[in-house]
Amino acid sequence: MNGPEFRFYFFTSRYAETVAFYRDALGLAIFRSWDRGPDARGTVFRSPNGVGLIEIEAGDTTPSIHGGFYIEVAQIDRWYGRVKAAGCPILKALGPTEYGHRNFRTADPNGVHVTLFEYLKEAGGP
Repeated sequence: MNGPEFRFYFFTSRYAETVAFYRDALGLAIFRSWDRGPDARGTVFRSPNGVGLIEIEAGDTTPSIHGGFYIEVAQIDRWYGRVKAAGCPILKALGPTEYGHRNFRTADPNGVHVTLFEYLKEAGGP
């Protein structure tokens, strides 16, 4: 990444499962990772749209987040199929919203909500 970055991070006692969710189920690219022992591991993922990073670090608790990620993607149907095929929980099925998106919601192994969305063209999206 060149220039300033936006990064969201959290610590989790479910590190391996969480990394597998973002890497394998969602297919996010790894930007950087480190392993200096059981309590010093981390992985930073690129957002699929190239704006922002998600950093997961090994810790001794699960995160307490009242909210989650809302990530814009292209080809939302492809993303939905991928997440369903990976066996991830579907908290909200793919569908249109009243505010001009099509989206769906899943959750990582910690219960952190991940909503993927695509603008509807007729709603004036990009």
